[in-house]
Amino acid sequence: MHNMLRVAVIGAGMMGLQHVEAIRRIPGTEVVAVADANGDLARQAGEQLCIPACYTDYRRMLEEQKPNVVHNCTPNHLHFGINAELLRRGIHVYCEKPLGLNSEETGKLCKLAEQSSAQAGVNFNYRQNVMAQEMHVRMADASRWGRTYLIHSRYLQDWLMYDTDFNWRCRSEYAGKSRALADIGSHFFDLVQFITGQKIVRVNATLKTVLPQRLPSPNGQPVDIDTEDEALVMFELADGVPGSLIVSQVAAGTKNDLEITIDGSAYSMSWSQENADKLKISTRDTPGSLLYTGREMLQGEARQYATLPSGHPVGWQDGLRNGIQAFYASIRDHAPVNYATFEDGDYVVRVVEACVQSHQEGRWIQVRQ
Repeated sequence: MHNMLRVAVIGAGMMGLQHVEAIRRIPGTEVVAVADANGDLARQAGEQLCIPACYTDYRRMLEEQKPNVVHNCTPNHLHFGINAELLRRGIHVYCEKPLGLNSEETGKLCKLAEQSSAQAGVNFNYRQNVMAQEMHVRMADASRWGRTYLIHSRYLQDWLMYDTDFNWRCRSEYAGKSRALADIGSHFFDLVQFITGQKIVRVNATLKTVLPQRLPSPNGQPVDIDTEDEALVMFELADGVPGSLIVSQVAAGTKNDLEITIDGSAYSMSWSQENADKLKISTRDTPGSLLYTGREMLQGEARQYATLPSGHPVGWQDGLRNGIQAFYASIRDHAPVNYATFEDGDYVVRVVEACVQSHQEGRWIQVRQ
């Protein structure tokens, strides 16, 4: 019988609330507290989700509640300091991406994680979708998959389409030098590396800020924006496979449009997270057939992620829960389980930095290994 995990969440915004709901879908867990520097947000989260204790000071929360695991759902610029403190205290940490504002921070966190008795994970939840797992299993079976020819993909949103749209992510002092690539492109970078089992080793990127000023409030002064709204990226995997990615947060009519297609010598696979329970399989002789997330249609380890019969869609919240569940399993069983580690998070930050450097220098850039 496993001991109950005492879990606390730092950050009571949208992601913090989603983490609480996902945690509560995992047996053997208890959300004991939430902390947010904004006291109103902390109290609202406590009341809305019936969390027994609310704090504005996360350190006080750690001292009084003594959680086994903490989920770091704060804005990007706070990730490094909180993660470092949790690791030094030996508290397991599951952090929202990006792991830190730059690779200097993330490299230090990786060293701390190696020295700590605690487990450390990053929330790249798309790799935890059933069909992402299925694609990974299929590509690992070289006898059936064959060679990989090309990867083409997109991640499009429209929530920052107008100059009156404003969020802390628009400011580099809070989000880092990159926005669209670091915010949503990073999810793709982790996803494609997980599916293929290959690292991105070099990139050629163009970044563009189409709205150089935004209005934080209706009657406020315009604010200069120094982060990109959109990006085009060509990349190459360690095995030489080429790929492309289009990223935008100003694409009208798109909401969370992440789609990846991988062309192989036997067939192609295409997955869209907005239709997360379906995987399109296409051959030269067939226009494409759909696999559903039923265990009878899936292969290998992907089957364990299918908890519902075919036709019962799984989606974004299921991927979030799957990742947290895998992280908790590694804590309980002291064995490696499929989740994104701090090393994975560090490498994705280095891919984003290589994209920024590529844009600045107008050439292909090797990702620092």
